[in-house]
Amino acid sequence: MEAAAPPFRQRSLRVFVALSLGLVAWRLLLAAAFLLFGPPLDALPQHHTAQVFFVLSKAVLGGLFWPVSLLLEWRDPLGWLLFPW
Repeated sequence: MEAAAPPFRQRSLRVFVALSLGLVAWRLLLAAAFLLFGPPLDALPQHHTAQVFFVLSKAVLGGLFWPVSLLLEWRDPLGWLLFPW
């Protein structure tokens, strides 16, 4: 019989998951706003789809793996939070 996880452990995991999903949503919202209303993409016309995919995937992965991503971008944490502006 397996013992239930302590309440603190369950709560901290829920907070971590909620924070990660919130950061993914925030960064995706900003990336979509950037793609819709920001400057034109600096890619050749045949590479626009790849550039859009790159911006959106960087937003999602940066939000999901935020501890590592934020650590790598520590020199500009505000820039990390306001990706890709």
